[in-house]
Amino acid sequence: MLPVATEDEKLESVKRTWSEIFKKYGYEEKINKLREFYPGIKSLYISFLHISEFNNEFASYLLAEPEFYLHAAEELIKQDIPLIRLSDSRRVNVRLVDVPARGALVEISDIRADHISKLLTVVGIIRKNTEVLPRLQNAVFQCQNGHTVIVPQARGRVEEPALCDRCAEEGFQKTKFKLLPNESEFVDVQKLEIQENPETMQGGTQPQRLIVIVEDDRTGELFPGDRVVVDGTLVAEQKRAGNVPLTEFNIYLYVNNFAKETKEAASLDITPEEEAEIKRLARSPDILDIFVQSIAPTIYGYEMIKKAMALQMFGGVRKTMKDGTIIRGDIHVLLVGDPGTAKSQLLRYMTEISPRGVMALGKGSSAAGLTAAAVRDDFGEGRWTLEAGVLVLANRGLASIDELDKMSQEDTSAMHEAMEQQSITISKAGIMATLKSQCSVLAAANPIFGRYDVNKDLTAQITLSPPLISRFDVIFKVLDRPNTNRDTSLAEHVLEAHLMGETYKAMERSESPSVVTDEEIKYVPRIPKELVRKYVAYAKEKIVPLLSREATDVIRDYYVQVRNRTKDSIQITPRQLESIIRLSEASAKMRLSTTVSYSDAILAKSIFEYFLSDVATHEGKIDFDVINTGMSKSQRSEMSVVLDVIRELSKSSGFADENEVVERCSAVGMTPEKVNEIIAKMKKEGQLYEPGRGKVKTS
Repeated sequence: MLPVATEDEKLESVKRTWSEIFKKYGYEEKINKLREFYPGIKSLYISFLHISEFNNEFASYLLAEPEFYLHAAEELIKQDIPLIRLSDSRRVNVRLVDVPARGALVEISDIRADHISKLLTVVGIIRKNTEVLPRLQNAVFQCQNGHTVIVPQARGRVEEPALCDRCAEEGFQKTKFKLLPNESEFVDVQKLEIQENPETMQGGTQPQRLIVIVEDDRTGELFPGDRVVVDGTLVAEQKRAGNVPLTEFNIYLYVNNFAKETKEAASLDITPEEEAEIKRLARSPDILDIFVQSIAPTIYGYEMIKKAMALQMFGGVRKTMKDGTIIRGDIHVLLVGDPGTAKSQLLRYMTEISPRGVMALGKGSSAAGLTAAAVRDDFGEGRWTLEAGVLVLANRGLASIDELDKMSQEDTSAMHEAMEQQSITISKAGIMATLKSQCSVLAAANPIFGRYDVNKDLTAQITLSPPLISRFDVIFKVLDRPNTNRDTSLAEHVLEAHLMGETYKAMERSESPSVVTDEEIKYVPRIPKELVRKYVAYAKEKIVPLLSREATDVIRDYYVQVRNRTKDSIQITPRQLESIIRLSEASAKMRLSTTVSYSDAILAKSIFEYFLSDVATHEGKIDFDVINTGMSKSQRSEMSVVLDVIRELSKSSGFADENEVVERCSAVGMTPEKVNEIIAKMKKEGQLYEPGRGKVKTS
């Protein structure tokens, strides 16, 4: 397109080009529909590929001057819309689709001054949003003599008329104006904050954020946690210190169009070659072992834990029943154990290789930081806004939480709804909202006294509440115990890994080519990190496995068998039955199979049996009440005996002497140590209090 002499001639030339594009690609029918149903329909969607195909130079000008070129298209469409009443906005929007295909995609952290006023495409997660508010578009002012003046408003401050033409004709040089809101035109506007996707960030960098402004008929559609691709114009607005303008400017992205990302595979851009490689790997009979060897190969051992982590990435099938009941498909895993056993490294590695992985440190996180919060700050201009936490940002991905035990009980209790219902409800400051949190949780916790005591129950060694612990599908103990054979193998593994690292460093300095030797192979992931991420995303999007009759029989028979092992304790509940089903479905997804086979059910059974015998035991017997309630059936029975004795002794004097309680309980076979332990525990939980020294009374 040749340059034209004046602005008006340029506008007419651009309009003619738009008119030709509309005719060639069949947009006239859509325009007629918009004109007929306006203002019910206020936007025309145009493919950028059509514009580029029609005139590549015109498309380049559009990217460089989007406001002018889109305004010309909007004026062309509006000129045939019949006049409508003043209270309705005569705004028409031309919105573009397929812009990223033209190469306009820019990472938020890469936005610079050269991008101002240009059309950009950014990808990220919505972190905050405000409510939808009206913005003045065409202001109607009334002078003191009763005349009205209409002033179109740009973004920013209200522009008042300098003078009234009719007053000037009547000889009045100066007059005051009053805004008439009821007669002015408004447009809906919403402000959001978008943050970079975690998987696109470089290690150790701060996630960059950008404020985006959505207007008119696309407002109210985005919420914290949504992953979006946004096309818009980057606009700079001058900063001020009071009334003094500064040389620095704030930047905003005024949205032309956006699309929510719902498919993991699409967002990761899997090539046909990568898809073929994924299918080839899925046919391997040892695909589970391949994934195990692809998870932190420099960390020695933990085969069973790595198997569970591999299945956790794939997850089960999320089911929505006819009555609206939702059964989660995501798998939650908890690691509890000694310090220095590489729990944190495992969590960080899983965050890196999982699609949409987000990591948080329990010690530095609050309930609001994990779930979501209603905040009042400058972003909302003093109003309350919603801000998404880790479990919302990890929606449809993996949330790794290290040092979960360092969080207070009030903060961890906020995770209950997120882990089971997979949603987060906010009720604060008049905001009632429900955000999605469909993610797997991988958490690590340390014992209260530093090291895990195998002679004590799990719940007695960590500060987490039983209701929260019971929401984890699988729990593993990670112990550091002397063992000559294992210690020798571990030491050799670590020493070899360090030697390899030193070798790589020396090669970097000498700029020698890196060659993987036979000794190094065991430290190299069988599947590269990027391909693992794409493999998992592909399986989660494409595969919905169904339980076979053989798998159903295995799971049912195992459930009944475990329930009937002993009548003295509860060994498994329906919640754990669902955990086994999820693990089976994840195994089928890993194989890219649409059927959960007998072998998938056997694998799930073996992982769960390992967890059951390793963690859910009390005095050598499996008792799942240790996880679900924090105490075994025998402990509850002993506690009932102690309470009965205290109540009996309290009938005469109103309280019981501790020594007498110990004596009475010892007579029925309980040891004095056990009685004192139970009394101390009930005092801590508030079931007993001390009216005097050595005296106890029920609350």
